[in-house]
Amino acid sequence: MRNRVLSAAGALALIPALAIAQQRPAQQPAQRPAAQPQRPAAQRPAATTQDRSGSIEISAAPAAFITDQVLLGLLDGDSLAIVDDNPSRAGFGGVGRIGYNWSPQLGVSAGTGFGMQSGATIIQPFLALTYTLNLNAKTSPFGTVGVGATMFRGNGTRKSSTGAHVGAGVRSMVGENLALRVEARLQYDNFSEFEDPAYNSTASAGISYFAGGGPPRDTDSDGVPDKRDRCASTPRGATVDVRGCPSDTDRDGVLNGLDRCPDTPANTPVDANGCTRDTDRDGIADNADRCANTPAGTTVDATGCPRDADRDGVADNLDRCADTPAGTPVDANGCPRDSDSDGVMDNADRCPNTPAGTTVDANGCPRDVDGDGVADNADRCPNTAAGTQVDANGCPVQRDADGDGVIDANDRCANTPSGRRVDANGCPLVDLPAVGATMILRNINFAVGGSRLSPSSMATLDQVATSILSIPNSRWEIGGYTSSVGSLAANRRLSTARALTVMRYLVSKGVPAGQLTSAGYGPSNPVAPNTTAAGRAQNRRVEIKRVQ
Repeated sequence: MRNRVLSAAGALALIPALAIAQQRPAQQPAQRPAAQPQRPAAQRPAATTQDRSGSIEISAAPAAFITDQVLLGLLDGDSLAIVDDNPSRAGFGGVGRIGYNWSPQLGVSAGTGFGMQSGATIIQPFLALTYTLNLNAKTSPFGTVGVGATMFRGNGTRKSSTGAHVGAGVRSMVGENLALRVEARLQYDNFSEFEDPAYNSTASAGISYFAGGGPPRDTDSDGVPDKRDRCASTPRGATVDVRGCPSDTDRDGVLNGLDRCPDTPANTPVDANGCTRDTDRDGIADNADRCANTPAGTTVDATGCPRDADRDGVADNLDRCADTPAGTPVDANGCPRDSDSDGVMDNADRCPNTPAGTTVDANGCPRDVDGDGVADNADRCPNTAAGTQVDANGCPVQRDADGDGVIDANDRCANTPSGRRVDANGCPLVDLPAVGATMILRNINFAVGGSRLSPSSMATLDQVATSILSIPNSRWEIGGYTSSVGSLAANRRLSTARALTVMRYLVSKGVPAGQLTSAGYGPSNPVAPNTTAAGRAQNRRVEIKRVQ
């Protein structure tokens, strides 16, 4: 029994699903001409069929009846005295009904089914409540529940039962008032002859006729039903005649009812409201505007062109200096131009190309209070005595007392012996060894037991780097040494790390890495006995050897 119920329910569920899948997509509304502006779609009524709320629905359809297996006993010769040794579960006939639709969703109906099965007559009266997704749509599925009875008659004998039913179906409109209707129902019946209930099903396909209901469809809401409307896409709000067609009295392309300026002269360009077009919104209509693209907010004259009271080429609304004398060169703001931004306008500036930031006199020329030829804004010595020779900064020319090429003011080593090479600070460069010779680098110290350079070592290494750079294409080896304290392996690692640290520092100061190598020699080649602290301190050293 459970399998019979599930099979019948599945068959019912297929009908609305197939109906939904076969619905055609709604057609897009035809595009209106550009001259007939319309409201946004959200503000227009949806195009629907006639409103069928309150309508009466009359249906008739051929039908097929499938009885439960348990009822075949009613159809044999013993029960209804019908000569049929092999009764069939299927019967055929028709269904008729009349209903009332409260709304596009809810309706109530009464009807009966009538048919023949294995020589017996089947009669199924019923009352039903129907729920439809949208009765106003072209195609819409529905579901139904209700009560009814099933009666078998034959050879003067009648068998009957009462029960309830559920069903589903679909309507598809083929006209304003006519629809195809397909429906399947499953009915629960309780015959006194059997202990178990019976599940009988009915399938029908026919037509429905709707009478009454709401007004006929008016798609464009112009008051003329679509059946009589020759202009079915009239924009909302346009005035129409009895045929549903709009008019345009002044022939400006904007329909009556939408035209806010209905008496526009012929051939006048208009906007979407039918009023004279003013593209740049300057108050002058386009057909009279000689400057049709005036920027927003610009004050214009009677011709629609920007007003320029002082005739300096800058419109009044942009002119920050509205009373500039005639003939005065002005900038983009309409103010007298000062090209070099020295505070003296170009028409009075005798030195029009003064560098930015230069202090000038009333003529726009650089001021030079001490008369040394260097303008005050660049003069670092503004009170130089008259006749003094000055440099580019306006200061007296400096002396180089020790003749090393570095003036005394910048010379950190003012008494450098004559002939010594010096760096940019005037200090002597380190005298590096000749090719094949080795020199100990003094004052090179590291953290105890480590390879990190002490800050005091960097001044010496800076001079070494400068000295190496003064000898192009030379090559050097940085060698590290230790005392004999500790293991040989540890001392070699330490000396190697210290030599590498020195080499990397020289590279950081600009010495090309290709000119340098490093090596760690540990406690080998001591320069003093390792038996004393002073000797061991001498043996912990860094040497530089010129290889090329």
